[in-house]
Order: sequence, then structure tokens, then C-alpha cells
Amino acid sequence: MNPILAGVALAVTLGAVVAISSREARTALVGLALALGLAPFLGDPLPQVSTLATRVVAAALTAYLLRAAVGAAPPAAARHPSRPGGSRIGWPAELLIAAAAWIVALNLAHGLDALSVGGAASTPGGLALLAPRAVTAAAGLALTIVGIVPALAGKDALRAAIGSLVLSQGVLLFRTGVADAPGDLEQLGGVMVLLAIGVAGAWLIGAEGRQAATPPQGLEMAATAGGDEPRPTAL
Repeated sequence: MNPILAGVALAVTLGAVVAISSREARTALVGLALALGLAPFLGDPLPQVSTLATRVVAAALTAYLLRAAVGAAPPAAARHPSRPGGSRIGWPAELLIAAAAWIVALNLAHGLDALSVGGAASTPGGLALLAPRAVTAAAGLALTIVGIVPALAGKDALRAAIGSLVLSQGVLLFRTGVADAPGDLEQLGGVMVLLAIGVAGAWLIGAEGRQAATPPQGLEMAATAGGDEPRPTAL
């Protein structure tokens, strides 16, 4: 058992839950930055310092790209800073889903370890489940489960981008937990995937904001006695 690694895995999971469930964009992005920034420290053994630093910087850059896109959104796209979206089932349900994923992944990892040495899986104690690879797989499965719905069915670009990043990071962590630690080249490939999603998400957020700021066709701004309000006109 490694209590520090278990704490990091819990922090990654909680950050993902906050990112997925928060209705406030800035809070969601803080949770995303926490999940992506701490995820590189999950693994046994840890990658080289240069690879680790690259992954951390890439995580910070990805979160910054989304934050800059939200901040640059026109006033008409004000739903971004305080969007009505977020999780439809709320953070308590998302947290319970993540906890269930943890239980499944911890037992799965213990069974795989038992099979790898050719013995039958025994009933583990509470602390025996928190092996480094087990908590990495648990965090990965939790991120995958909570991120898949917003990634595939997000109602706005920001939520879809956050869901895609959480899902991608979850798959990478789960692969690290159930198999051998990835090599440097594979980890750099994961960095490129996260950056590509971040760039695409920032572009979609900007496009969505510009579309929201564009008045619909068929409406003209006309001065009225009560003020300047849009008045429909015949085409």
C-alpha cells in the first residue's frame, strides 16, 4: 500500500467529478486541471522527470486553452461562465458512480495480480486492495465512467470538451493500472491526444460563442418607444 499514491488517485477522481458535475465553468476547469495535472503521478514506477514534466505542462496548457476560450466568449454567450448545464444527475450521484467504479477496479486489479502469478484469487484485506497499480486502475475506470456521457452527449462545447478530456485521461490511467507502465513514447502520444482535444475544444467554444452572439436572420434592431429591442420584419 502506498498512501500517498492512493491520495493522489482520490484527488484525481474528485477533480474529475467536480469537472463533470459543476455548473460553473471556472470551477469545472479547476477540477479538470486538478485531474489532468495529478494524473501523471499515478504509476509504478513513475516516468522519467522530463516525461513527467512534459505531461504536467501539457495538462496545464490544455486547461488554460479552455479557460482562455471561455473568457474570450462574447457577452451573448454568457451561459459559458455560468452555464445551465453540468451534470443532470448532480455531483452526489456522480460521486457514487465514481465510488462504484473504484470498487470494481480494485477487485479487478487484485484478481489480475493473482492470476499473473498463477495462483487463485484470495479475498484481500481492506488495505491490501490499495496497491499502486490497483488505485491507478481505479482512478482510470472512475474517470472513464463519469466522462463518457458528457463526451458523447454534451449539450455544449465546453461540457463535451471536458468530458472528452476526462474520458481520454481515464483510458490512459486504466491502461497503466492493468498493464505494465507505458513507455516514454506512449506517454508522449497521450500528451498529443490531450492537447489535440484541448485545441479542438477551445475552437468549438469560440465558434459556439460567436454563433450565440450573431442575431438570427429576419430580425432587425429598430428603435421603439420603450427602448431598442429587436422587432421581427417580413423577409
